[in-house]
Order: sequence, then C-alpha cells, then structure tokens
Amino acid sequence: MSTHPRSKKRGRWIDITFIITILALSSLTIFLLTLPNPAKKEKEVVSANFPTEPKEQINESDSVYPGIRIITETSNDEKTPYAIQFPQSNVPEFNNLVKTYTNNLKTLYLKEADSLSESNIHSSGELNISFEVFQHTTGYYSFVIHSYMNSGGANGLSETKIFRLHNQSGHMLTINDLLANNEKALVKLATKVRESILADEQLNTYLLQKEFTEKTMPTWDNYSNFSLKKDSIEFYYDDYEITAGAAGSPIVSIPLEDINDIIADSFKLPEVAIQPPKASSEKEEQPSGGKQQEDTVVTPSEKVVALTFDDGPNPDSTKLILDTLKKYNAKATFFMLGSRVSFYPEIVKEMKEAGHELGNHTWNHIDLTKASAEKIALEINNTSDAIEQASGSKPTVFRPPYGAVNNTVRAQTSLPVVLWDVDTLDWKYRDANHLLEHVKKHVKEGSTILMHDIHMSTAEGLDAVLAYLQEEGYSFVTVSELKK
Repeated sequence: MSTHPRSKKRGRWIDITFIITILALSSLTIFLLTLPNPAKKEKEVVSANFPTEPKEQINESDSVYPGIRIITETSNDEKTPYAIQFPQSNVPEFNNLVKTYTNNLKTLYLKEADSLSESNIHSSGELNISFEVFQHTTGYYSFVIHSYMNSGGANGLSETKIFRLHNQSGHMLTINDLLANNEKALVKLATKVRESILADEQLNTYLLQKEFTEKTMPTWDNYSNFSLKKDSIEFYYDDYEITAGAAGSPIVSIPLEDINDIIADSFKLPEVAIQPPKASSEKEEQPSGGKQQEDTVVTPSEKVVALTFDDGPNPDSTKLILDTLKKYNAKATFFMLGSRVSFYPEIVKEMKEAGHELGNHTWNHIDLTKASAEKIALEINNTSDAIEQASGSKPTVFRPPYGAVNNTVRAQTSLPVVLWDVDTLDWKYRDANHLLEHVKKHVKEGSTILMHDIHMSTAEGLDAVLAYLQEEGYSFVTVSELKK
C-alpha cells in the first residue's frame, strides 16, 4: 500500500514543531534555574543580621611586674566554659613552657568533656587557671599557677605548678641551682621539710596519709615544685583528685634563715645586726591577715556566730550548702570570686533571695598586697559589678584573698574588710568529720567561721556543724549583723 504524498509532508512538519517546542521548553527551564532565589537570599540576609556570638576571647595586658604580660583566655561555651590566665615574658623558652603547660590542661579538659558527652553523662564542666607572682631580692620571679578542672564528671582535678624566671638574664631557677647541686645540702633540706611537716598539726594529718616518706625523700624531683620568696622557700604538695574547686595545695614553708648555710652564696641572707628593742611608745605594724583585726572586732549582745563561705559559687556544693542553711533557718555570708559569679549567676540570685549576705572576694583570688592600686581596684570593682548584675544588689562586705590586706588595698574600696577568727582548714583536709571537730575546738561567742563552699566535703559536713552550734545555743547571723 502506497503512502499519500501530503501525509508525508504533514508528518515532517509535526516532527519539526515538536523539536522546536522541546528546545524552547529546555531554554526556558535553564533560564528559570539561573534566576536568584528570593527566599534563599532573604534567609541569608536574616542570618547575617544575627551573627553567632564568639565563644572564645583572648586578651593580653601588662602586669605590674616589668617585662611580664598577662594572657587571658575565656570561653562562654555552655558545656565547657573556662577562664585561663598565665604569664608571658621576654624569654621565648619560658613562654613556650608556660603556654604548653596551660594548653595541655585546656586540651585535656576539652577532650575529657567530649568523651563524657559521647557517653551521654556529660554535664557542664569548668576550667579555672590563675597565677600569683612572688619576687625574690635577686630578681627571680616565682609564678605559682593554680588550676582546677572538672570536665563534667564526678570529681575534679586540682594542681599547682611553679615556674621561676630571672627576666633580665632569662635563667629559670631550679632547686639544683639553689643548693649549688650539693647532695648533702639536699639531704639537710629534706630533713628540715620533714621536721616542719611533723611539727605542724595542719600538715602532718594530711601528708602522713599521702605517702609522706616517698614525697619527702631527698631527690631533686621531690623538691622541684617550689616558690622562692623574699624570706622563705615554699614547697607545694598536690591533692590532685577532689570533689569540687581548689583553694590551694598544702604548702610547706621553710624560712631561708633556717637553711642559709646550705643554699648557694648568691641567695644567702645578709648578716643582720641585732636591733635594740622598740620603745614602748612605738606601735607594732598590724599584720596583714590570718586573724580578725579592727575591721571585724565586735562585742555581740547575744550568743551568735557568723558563718562565711569563700571562693564560690559552685553548682553542686553551694546549692547543698544553701539547702542546709535553709533547714536550720541560718543566714550566712558568701565571699565570691567574680570569675565564678560570671559562670553561675543564677546561684548568686538564689543566695540573695534566701536572705544571705553577698560579699566580694576579688575576681581571680590574687594576693592584693603585691598588686598595684589599679589592679586592686579592677579586681574588686569587676567582681562587685558581676555580683550586682547577677543578683540586682551590690556586695556589702569584702574579704581579701589569704586575708592579705594593707593600706593600699583598703584605699581601693569603701566596703568593710572582713577577716575571721576560726579557720576550719577545710581546703586542706577536705574531710566532713574534721570540719565539726575543728569548729568544736575553736568556736566561741561572736566568732566568724571561715569555710569554702567549693568543697563538697564542706557541704556534706555542714549539717553536723549547724546541729552542734544550735544545740550549744548559738544563732546564725551575717557578718554585717555581727558587727551591730
């Protein structure tokens, strides 16, 4: 059967029309795909208007010590916050050692926090690193670096590490240098340290339980963690695993005059002529701390005691302390660090709402008597601002770290300076039972009792302390009420 010629022609036109249509549709599709997406653009603009807040900040500032700078690293990450301060100098080798040390702690903290997070047992962690500076007459600085780390698990880690530097020469002092590499001198030093520990009730109970013999053997390593002060040498012994916070390592202090015969010549104390006794009219210089001075001398009209807690707040132990205080309808005074207030403002608000007194304990717990007036003011004022921001109220009292206070410190604040007369030594023993025993032995009418709310052992032992004091007829007041 033959095909009609007109049908053939019509078929070719249909094919051509179909091809043209396909090409046109393809071109239109490509054109539409290349047009900008308004929804996507709008979303990007909105996102640009709300940038993510940086979680880490690094600042550098000069210190009061020539050639020494302070590096501050902070992170406001919800799960792994940290506040780190460490020194840097003009000596690259020293800088590398210190920075490596702090970086290793930070890396360990973040790594353990990640591990706990993967195990679904991670809670908010904490890393605090701060330092003190002591200067010897020879020009050597001792940088005492305190660290506390809790990655979110049950326990935290406390450590004190000392670096010593002569900034002009760049030499980093060792115990070998101090004793002129003399083995006999090392043996004498070890004997002196052991005698000092055994003669001190506050030290021997702790250290005798912590491999006393091993820790005090005359080896160079055992005596490498020391700070050299103007009149003494101090050895630090760490209790690495603790339940919360870190108020410091147990310290054995040896007067340099006691070892003047075994230290190198360049460190020996000069011969001092015997001074005649002072005339009775001459006034003794008031000690800088450790006991209550005129700031807190009171004559209470009833049998009362002031409970005070330093170095907090801490999310676990401070909350337990607040619960115990509520149980006994007891009011207390909390002397807080600004660096911790910034981490836990909700606890400060809870203290205020419960009727407790809010106190200032500086930002970084430094020895203010060794700082400039500007640094002192900054430490105090920044902490007061943080407390006010957290609670809506300014602090009403001030306690200098270590009880170290002088006229320069007093001049930087209008807040009353509050010290203590009963030191529970809870930061050394970290023993709930010891807390009660010490209070029983030393408390009297009108006492101001020093404790630390960063230690879980203190929180756990507080109930027995309050029960005992209540049975003895004491009522509990704030330090400001004690003064009235």
